[in-house]
Amino acid sequence: MAKGREPVDDLLDALVWMRRKAKKHAPVDDLIDALMKMRRQAKKKLTKRKVNKRKVKKAVPAKSKPTSGAVRSKSKQTPGRSRRK
Repeated sequence: MAKGREPVDDLLDALVWMRRKAKKHAPVDDLIDALMKMRRQAKKKLTKRKVNKRKVKKAVPAKSKPTSGAVRSKSKQTPGRSRRK
């Protein structure tokens, strides 16, 4: 599906129409270039923000189950004895 038109698209269409009607194109070209540059920067900033949100969600560690005090790690066990289950 196609995305809806944004107000920026209407402004850009108006500037292109002005360029066709104007005798001197340079001032209108500068406006169009500035508008397109701002639009690219906004899209880049938005995608960067979305990527950062995904990274933050992935960085949160999952909760682990608490261990009971009766079970010790292997490094602390004495040789020859088995762990309790």
